[in-house]
Amino acid sequence: MSSRYHVKFVGSRVKRELAHIPQQDRDRIAEALRSLADAPRPYGIKQLGPDVYRLRVGNYRVIYRVLDDEPLVVIGRICRRSERTYRQWRQLFEEPAAYDAAPQPSSQGATDV
Repeated sequence: MSSRYHVKFVGSRVKRELAHIPQQDRDRIAEALRSLADAPRPYGIKQLGPDVYRLRVGNYRVIYRVLDDEPLVVIGRICRRSERTYRQWRQLFEEPAAYDAAPQPSSQGATDV
């Protein structure tokens, strides 16, 4: 793949979800999000719908959409795996104007939240 993808969040809700995750898990998730910029469809993902995927990071799930024309990876949800994890995933990506940039690593290697 010749171009690097931009990773963005759908609104501030995803940032709040990430802020409530313990630091050790948050660091692992942040690393997985950074790797999506180079490989938006890594081995082990599950396709939920057209251009919508689920990435497993430990006990957490990242639901995201890949827009190849942009190139853009849009993070719609980050949550602990439960019965409710995949409910209403189709509605996560309805407002593309609300995309926010994903957090960048801080000097300690943690994610800015």
